[in-house]
Amino acid sequence: MRILYAIQGTGNGHITRSVSIINELQKKAEVDILVSGIHNEIKLPLPVAYQFQGLGFVFGKQGGIDYLKTYKRNNIKTLLKEIKSLPVERYNFVISDFEPVSVWAASKARIPTIGISNQASFMHPHIKKPWPITISGLFLENYVQCDYNIGLHYESIDQYIETPVIRDEIRHGMVSDSGHGLVYLPSYSDEMIFNTLKKVSHLKWMVFSKHTNGAYQKENISFEPINGALFTEKLLSCHLLISAAGFGSTSEALFLGKKLIVVPMKNQYEQKFNAYTLEKLGVSTLKSLKSCDASTLIEEVIQKNNSLKINYPDNAGTIADKAIALYNGPILQGILSNSDKRDKPLEYYLNPPKITRDQSGTLSF
Repeated sequence: MRILYAIQGTGNGHITRSVSIINELQKKAEVDILVSGIHNEIKLPLPVAYQFQGLGFVFGKQGGIDYLKTYKRNNIKTLLKEIKSLPVERYNFVISDFEPVSVWAASKARIPTIGISNQASFMHPHIKKPWPITISGLFLENYVQCDYNIGLHYESIDQYIETPVIRDEIRHGMVSDSGHGLVYLPSYSDEMIFNTLKKVSHLKWMVFSKHTNGAYQKENISFEPINGALFTEKLLSCHLLISAAGFGSTSEALFLGKKLIVVPMKNQYEQKFNAYTLEKLGVSTLKSLKSCDASTLIEEVIQKNNSLKINYPDNAGTIADKAIALYNGPILQGILSNSDKRDKPLEYYLNPPKITRDQSGTLSF
């Protein structure tokens, strides 16, 4: 059995969680890896067969996406060449962690696809979502349409919604509390972060920034370029994490029992979706780092005596087994979705039809 495992490389969470699942799949099948994306710093510690530009976003400095830079960095002609050149026929099926090139190529070649991602959980009819659904929410629904999905979410509601994959470095790391604050807000400038954190001067802060190439210090705040190993070390030992509402870092903070504040990126429905769920769990959320009460909220969370801890199970092997079971069962039996997107993936993306969902909550979302 040959599997193509495709990873969205924009951001770092897709890469870090995929390692555990790929390691489990490699015990059962031959796995090639594809990574596409234009804005990540963490390199996959596994051999990559295909490295594509794909489609992705460039983080801005005002709390959201820099759409002008995103437009300039993405190239539709290159994307079409990548889709055409990918030899997806070599594989029995494709697993996509929100990666578009592999899914669109597989759709054209009628190769089965399975989505494994936090974004896939958004498609499930029984998971509550914030209202209203925005344009970015519609984009999220139609960007990577797979035949089947195994969603990743903060809570498991059925057999095809799994809890977060916690990487081994976090699961087996030495947890402590050195009293420092840790910050990862990739869509904010260093200056905006500094202007908020300097008001909480009794705490030492370490900020991991996408906007600097070298480490430097300003008052009680250290700024570091993105460094996966160092971030893991500081997450294990921090008192508080202030993070965007990405799935990976917030899940790890919950697993470690760290105090957590999330600042969802502007106009990003996935982040709004995650923040909505986290707030229901009791996590403090901040609409914007520019809010006048930002430093006040940070102080309140620091002074709290308790934090939320969730003991997520080690489920990478379970997820790998479910993906292979989907292929050996429904896919080989020919129970595939029948959608125009399998013939015209780009047209489907640009002009998505009305989505119909399986209300039974099983197999196909």
